[in-house]
Amino acid sequence: MFMDLHMHSNYSDGKNTPEEMIEAAIGIGYETMAITDHVWKSSSWIPAYAAHLHALKRNYRHQIRLYTGIEAKVVSLDGDIDADPSFDSLVDLVLGSIHRIPKPDGYYSKADAGRLPRGSIIGNWLEAFYGMLDNPRVDIIAHPLSELKGFGIREEELPMEEITDRIAHSGKILELNVRYNTPDQAVIRISAHKGIPFLISSDSHSVQDLIANSRLVKEFTGRGYQLIDIHRHIGEKKNNTLPQPKPD
Repeated sequence: MFMDLHMHSNYSDGKNTPEEMIEAAIGIGYETMAITDHVWKSSSWIPAYAAHLHALKRNYRHQIRLYTGIEAKVVSLDGDIDADPSFDSLVDLVLGSIHRIPKPDGYYSKADAGRLPRGSIIGNWLEAFYGMLDNPRVDIIAHPLSELKGFGIREEELPMEEITDRIAHSGKILELNVRYNTPDQAVIRISAHKGIPFLISSDSHSVQDLIANSRLVKEFTGRGYQLIDIHRHIGEKKNNTLPQPKPD
C-alpha cells in the first residue's frame, strides 16, 4: 500500500493546514495517510485537533483513508513521552521519538559534543531508547538513530544486534524515515533481516516537502521491506488485542 503516516500540519510546526496536506496526498496518489503533529504535555489544543481530523476522516473517506496521530518526544531515561496520557484515546497512532538525548540531570547538548564522554552519551541513549520500546503508549519508533548523528556517533559504536533484538521483542513498528534514514543503515538492514515490520514515512512539514519526499517513499516502499498492515494494527489496538511482548 502506498501510504505516508508521518507528517505535520500548522497545528504544530508544519506550514500547511490539514486540509492542504490531505489534498496534496490525494494528488500524489497515497491510499492512506496520517497527520501526526508534535505534542507536549501542555498541548491544550489536542481535543480540537483530534475532532478536526476525525471530521476530515468523514469528509475525505471516499478519497483517502486518514488516520490521526501525534508525535511525542522522549523526556526521560525511562522512556516517558511528552504527551498527556489523555491524548492517547483521542488519536489512532502515537509516534515516539528521541529529539534530545536524556541524562539524569537534563539533556545532552550537541554544542558540547566534542567534550562529552561518548560512552555516557551512548549509554544514556540506549537506556532512553529501550525505555521507549518498553513504553506501551508508543506504536511507532520514529527516525530511530537520527539524534545520534548530531553527536558524531557511528553505527559501528552501537550494539546493533542487541538494539534490533529489543525492537523485535517490543512488537513496535519501526519507521524508515526518508528525511533521516537510508536503507544501508545497520538498524534498517538488520531489522529488515529479522522481519521487523516497517513503515516508510516522510516526516514532511509542508505540502512542498510532502510532494518532494513522495518519490523516496514510493522508492523505498517498493524495495521489499515487510510493511505493517496498519489497518489491522489500528483495529487490534482499538480492540485491545495487539500481541504483547513475550516476557524475558
